[in-house]
Formats: sequence, C-alpha cells, structure tokens
Amino acid sequence: MKTFHSIFFAVVASLVLGVESSSDTIKDIFLNERRFLLYNSRSLEGNCLNICETQKPKPTQEPTGIEKGGTLEPTFVKKDETDSPTSSPTLLPTKTPTNRPSINPTKSPTRNPTGVPTKSPTNAPTNNPTAPAAPAPECVWPRDKVSAIVLGDMTSGAHNLYKKVAVGGSFINPTNQHLTVNGKVYYGKNLAQRVNYNGGTQKINDLSEADVDWAHLEWLARNIKESNVNGKKVVVKTSAKPNGACYNLYDFNNGGQGYDKGNTLVVFNTDDDLCFTKSHDGRQFGPSILAPFSKVTVKNNAGFVDGIVIAKEFTTVADGSTGGQLQLHGDTYDGNIECIEAPAPSPGANSAPAPDSEVCSCEKGDDSEQSWRCGTNIYACPSVDDICKGQTRKKSLYYKLTQDQCNAMKNVAIGEQCIPLPQYGVNQGKTLGSRVCYGNQTYGSNGMKEESGQCKFCGDKLTPTFQDF
Repeated sequence: MKTFHSIFFAVVASLVLGVESSSDTIKDIFLNERRFLLYNSRSLEGNCLNICETQKPKPTQEPTGIEKGGTLEPTFVKKDETDSPTSSPTLLPTKTPTNRPSINPTKSPTRNPTGVPTKSPTNAPTNNPTAPAAPAPECVWPRDKVSAIVLGDMTSGAHNLYKKVAVGGSFINPTNQHLTVNGKVYYGKNLAQRVNYNGGTQKINDLSEADVDWAHLEWLARNIKESNVNGKKVVVKTSAKPNGACYNLYDFNNGGQGYDKGNTLVVFNTDDDLCFTKSHDGRQFGPSILAPFSKVTVKNNAGFVDGIVIAKEFTTVADGSTGGQLQLHGDTYDGNIECIEAPAPSPGANSAPAPDSEVCSCEKGDDSEQSWRCGTNIYACPSVDDICKGQTRKKSLYYKLTQDQCNAMKNVAIGEQCIPLPQYGVNQGKTLGSRVCYGNQTYGSNGMKEESGQCKFCGDKLTPTFQDF
C-alpha cells in the first residue's frame, strides 16, 4: 500500500509546485484539474473530497491581468469624469449660450438676406399696421344729367321727371295721379304706384350700384368754394334761411330765369332742413341743389327745379299739397368748381385729428352737455343756451331741465319715450327724435347730432327763448 501513498504525495507535490508559480488556490487548482482522483490508502474506492464541488457559472468572469499587488476591488469613477472633453467631436465644450455663431457649419452668418444680423429687437412695436393712404378726393363735379339723387326716402309728387333718379331709400308717389319718369329709376324700395317708368327700374342695395359716390358728394359740399366765372356761378350756404323761410331763385340769381340751363350751383354745407319755392313774381327755381346733409322740400308753387337735386331726404309734400304740379328737369350744373385747399402739415407737427362725422360720438349714455328733440319740443341741460339749428322745428318749444332731469335724459335712446316735465305741465314725454352733444372738438364747434341712426355735425346754432315755470 506504500505505492498508493507515493502516488498521493506525488500528486500533492505537483499541485504545490503549481501554486508557487500561480495565484490560484489549491481549491481552484483541484476544481480546474478534476481529472485527478484521490484514493484512500485504506481502500481502493475512490471518493471525491468536499473540495470537488460542481462548478457554477458566474455572471461575469474574474478580472484578468491583475498583477500582484493590484487592487481586487473595481475602481470608482470620479464625479467629474474628465478634466476636459475628448478631442472629438469638439475641442472644448461650448459655453451656454455662445457669444458668436459656432464655427461649424458656417464660419459666419450668410450675407443674404441681410448684410449683418439686425439688432434685436426693435425699440417698440408699431401701434397699428400702417394702412395704405386713401386717395385724396378730387375737386370734380359730376355732370351726368340726373333729376334727383337721394340718400334716404324720396317722396315726390312731381308729375314729370325728365332724367334718371337714384334713391337709396324708398321711392314714393304721394299723389293720386300718374307720374312719368323718362330716365331709369334706381331704388332701395319701390312704394310708388301709378308711375310710368319709361327708362325702366332697378332695385339696389346701395347708391354705389347706381354709379353714385355719395361720400364724394358729401366731401364736395364741405369743400366747394364760391365762384363766378364766365357765366357759371357757384353759391355756398351754411344754414337755412332764418325763421324757417324758403329760398327762391332770386336768393342766388337776382333777376334770373327759371330755366337756368346748367349755369348755377347752390351748395349747402349744413344739416338744416331746407325748402324752396317760387320768387315773389312767380319765377321757378332754376339752380342745381347740392344738400347731402339736409332734408329738402320743394313746394308745389315752385313750378319746377331746372337743375339736379341732391339731398339726404326729399319731399314735395308741404302746405297741404303733394306737389303734383311740379317737374324735375335734371339739367345738371355743367360749369367748373373750385375747392378749399387743405394746408399741408408742417414737418413733425402733432396736430389734433379733425373730428369725424362718420364716427358717432354722441349717443345714449354720453356724459356731455346735451339737447334733445322730443316730438317737436326741445329739452336742454341747464348749461346749454344755444341749440343746434338743425334739431329745431317750426313749432318747437324750448325747456331747460334740472340737472337730475338732464342726467335721466342722457340714458334715453332714440325712439324711446322722453321723461315728463311736471314743472312745465308736460305730464307725458314724447318720442325722442334726436340728441345733440356739445362741449369739445369731437362734437364740432356747433355740436354733433344723432338722428335716424346717423351722426352729423350741426351747421349752425340758434339762441331760443326758453319756457318759464
């Protein structure tokens, strides 16, 4: 049995010699060299000692290449991994943000579309987008042969209208006789019966559909100047005749003829109601009439109007007559006109904008000093002494309100009932027909009148006699 002891020691010796030249433990060596069996010297039965363990797979392999004296534990990476970034792809990390454009992809901003970048941003945004300048109105008088152009309703009993008629509102025949219109009739609403339309008819939504530039006519009324050149005469008026009187031919052409033949134009830059009649010796009314802010009444005894009539409203009903004897010839003024030249603004001047009659600044709830037309009566705030002339009527009575009553009227809308005035014995208010606001440039020098859904500047004022308590 000594032989087996020799074998055992030989095996052990060879293993020990291997340990001296390796860092493996005896256990590791036995595990790696399991082909060797260790026999018990007392038995020929081979038993595997407890060092003969089944090798289990490891999740990771042992570190390789660790020299004697090295650390077995893995080293930890410092929080700051490197003192500087790797050489690729950038040399140095850029600061946030960069002061200049990065080198790549371009060395400098492209020159187009701008030579250099614009400074950012502009000092302030513009207040509003700049609208293209509107074309300046032209000082040109329309010379088409037209009997009448009316923005609103035309109530005409004239039995003969020689030329075209353009009516933005309703065309009405107030008589029981037949009328004849030789030109085409353009109307917003046709309420006229017993009419011979020799030139045909056309319904329109706006006067522009009848080739009428109403805004230009209003501009002309504000800007035409008086002139008298080579027998062509232009007269400008800024109010109606005092005390409700009517104009006649001799107010413009003393000793003139009813058949004017396009020689005279009368311009009314006012919203006063206007009326026209015959002269004291029976001459008909010859001139053309431009009154785009006014209601125009032509009385039956005027005989005819030889020129064109341009009005906000038109009627021939007056003094119990419907105007059945009248004629509207439409022989339009055919002379030249001259207009006021607006002064050019000085450089850098910040003048206040002119008041705009198209913007209604006088309406319910306005806190300005006001007057109101209730039926035919005129109410006025305590501080209002002068009344817009275009607000008055022939039979108007004038009442000064208390401050409380004034404040109450400011909140009454057009078409609503005015307040009663018990101190004057007015126990029931009439329907509010118009209001006028006074007091600053917005309302113009004579006030701004709200009536029929529109606002217009008053052309003149009057100082009435107010009722006593």
